[in-house]
Amino acid sequence: MDTFNPDTPIATVVDLGFANFTVVTRDDGTVIASSFDSVEKMAAGRPYVMGEVPGPALPALESWLKGDFAPLMEVPVQYSGTPKLVQLRQELRNVPAGTVVTYKQLAEQAGLPTLPRLAGRACSTNPCLLFVPCHRVVSTAHIGPPVIPGQYAGSTEFKAKILAHEGVEVGTETREDYSGF
Repeated sequence: MDTFNPDTPIATVVDLGFANFTVVTRDDGTVIASSFDSVEKMAAGRPYVMGEVPGPALPALESWLKGDFAPLMEVPVQYSGTPKLVQLRQELRNVPAGTVVTYKQLAEQAGLPTLPRLAGRACSTNPCLLFVPCHRVVSTAHIGPPVIPGQYAGSTEFKAKILAHEGVEVGTETREDYSGF
């Protein structure tokens, strides 16, 4: 916790109905981090203040909860990582709600067709969950229908709920359960 100055991030916790979701912004409203983790865990000793975050993040989350998914992709985010990780994370924001892509497809769409594993890393280390929708990426074996959610920073259960909320047909079994072997 820190006393407010213009450089101190502002954090708030939003109830999504199935989990609490933490959003951290700069004072200009740019999302610098969002997660299902607690503010304390996200801050990891760095200063922040609790309060209502400025800008469009909270109204966009409210719209998302009501089924209007587009405003979430209009919220400014601070991208971090290497140039290629940033390129992949920017491309994630072009994956429409209600659809999923594979890591290979994400890499191809980002102009990095030989780097599907890096697409996986861009998702697994994504600091801005929901605002940079890594939940819309699944492994080739899980593409469906129904989509098998797979790993997610929040949890497989959270990923399934988020995808279903966005209109994706989500299965609960593993792909092996569908194979007949």
